[in-house]
Amino acid sequence: MLLVIPVIDIMDGKCLRIFSGLDDKTEFYTDNPVKVAKLLRRENFKALHITDLDGALYGEMKNYSIIKEIAHSVDMPIQLGGGIRSIEVAEKMIKELGVYRLVIGTAAITVPGFINKLVDKFSPVKIVVGIDEKLNNVVTNGWINYANITPLEFAKKVEKCGATRIIYQDVTRVGNYSGPFLERIVELAQNTSLKITVAGGIGSYMHLKSIMDLNIPRVDSVMISRAIYENRFPCQNLWRAMEKKDTSFDLPPAKI
Repeated sequence: MLLVIPVIDIMDGKCLRIFSGLDDKTEFYTDNPVKVAKLLRRENFKALHITDLDGALYGEMKNYSIIKEIAHSVDMPIQLGGGIRSIEVAEKMIKELGVYRLVIGTAAITVPGFINKLVDKFSPVKIVVGIDEKLNNVVTNGWINYANITPLEFAKKVEKCGATRIIYQDVTRVGNYSGPFLERIVELAQNTSLKITVAGGIGSYMHLKSIMDLNIPRVDSVMISRAIYENRFPCQNLWRAMEKKDTSFDLPPAKI
């Protein structure tokens, strides 16, 4: 079984709809990410991922107060990424907000020794490295810059630094329901010992089944955003019928 982790992407204090490069196509689901987090908790998800997209782009946490409110409003483990590029910020997120796990992306490449220091200070359980791919090249800073390293090369590098889990996604698939990049997932799993959380492109139960059918125990979880918000899983019909009065955005019927 896969652990399904819903994603709240926050930009300018709002819950982002589609993140495809922070351009003029950006849209939002709602002005209230806290309400979204509470809804997801009522729908019985077991964990929550939050990304501060302003932080991912500009290198510092821009939505701290909202993230803090979410952390204090829902009783579920929170995985947080976006703008965590120093030990001081990492410690603040863990100690002040009680964040269960931190996701490190750009700083894993740009700050020498950063992953080693985080793992030593907080343990491997608390640290995840995000690997965002475009055309077999890792991208950073909100998917804008190429790092000139392949996903597999980067995965091997962070494993040597003590990391035990990565989040992998092909950013060209994000938000378009084209399905996960299965071949790359297999490559990463066969050539490292890392646990893998899959993201990007997941839009249906069949996409989840395709990951489970790989039969790789270390590929144990998925992160989903748009497909959950747009009610693309049949079981959500019952949830949303009960919760609809409490939401601030319209929800379409489920799609298989």
